[in-house]
Amino acid sequence: MQADIEESIKIYGKKIDELLKEIIPPDRDDYLSEPIWHHLRTGGKRIRPAICLITCKELGGNPDDALHFALAIEILHNMFLLHDDIEDEDTMRRDQPTVWVKYGVANAINAGDYLLARAYHCILISQIPSERKLQLLEIFNLTYEKTVEGQALDINARGATDYTVEKYLELVRLKTGYYLACGMVGGAVVALGNIEGTIDKIWALGKLMGPAFQIKDDLIDLTVGKGRGGVIGSDIKEGKASFLYAYTLELANNDDKASLIGIMTKQREETTDDEVQYVLNIYNKHGAIEHAQKYADDLIKQTYDIIDEIPTDNKAVFRDIANFMAQRMT
Repeated sequence: MQADIEESIKIYGKKIDELLKEIIPPDRDDYLSEPIWHHLRTGGKRIRPAICLITCKELGGNPDDALHFALAIEILHNMFLLHDDIEDEDTMRRDQPTVWVKYGVANAINAGDYLLARAYHCILISQIPSERKLQLLEIFNLTYEKTVEGQALDINARGATDYTVEKYLELVRLKTGYYLACGMVGGAVVALGNIEGTIDKIWALGKLMGPAFQIKDDLIDLTVGKGRGGVIGSDIKEGKASFLYAYTLELANNDDKASLIGIMTKQREETTDDEVQYVLNIYNKHGAIEHAQKYADDLIKQTYDIIDEIPTDNKAVFRDIANFMAQRMT
């Protein structure tokens, strides 16, 4: 069924791209269109909005009714990326200069703020009953709030000396868990309304899928496939408190801990490629990369138990989405 999910993502992704041009017209001379479309044209698979529409359809709803909410999720996603690149000091995204690098920090912040306003606008113009529109607004706002809470933990965990796997999981449940479940929850609301138990179970799925997704993202950062212009180990240069860092910090001896913390707390521009490789060697020494992969796979397996408890006849869609996310490698 993964092939079906991938095909649906392509089909729904095209719909999202078409609607994006209506909500945020390209080529306007307003100092917003150009930086936003510089970012949007770099790509992106539109996975999050597609999952929303797939969920809605498979639960018996009309995906067209969920289209504007799905678009709001995609716009929120890109708003976060614009701001994250500033906060993380990333200079490349999808092998192109980030917006703050090309247009300046002030324009990147402002463009992100504009995107958030357009995301709310999308939900407000949805052609669905007011009661369900209010539910979608509540879901969207909760996701935005929790993601920002997680980002606050992330920003202030960089180079932390007392970091643990549990602290990492708390962070990514907030930063990524709500974010991933939001589309599925919204799709279910459009299709079913607030059927007792369904929404809570889907949120619970997010708390497992989010960490699994983020752990894989941590691993991707160690390859050239993340679209950072061929840079490997950007998270290490940033001092990011990844799963690999947390796990190794719990296991390493005092010498390895001191070396790891010393490199992770250096300024990004002062961290050399040799030091990045040194950190990778410490990770490999303690089996962090292999453990991270297994841990992410185990989280996905745990989703199956929750899926079995969802009070709907069509559980297959949630299993397919969980499996698709488990195999995410780019």
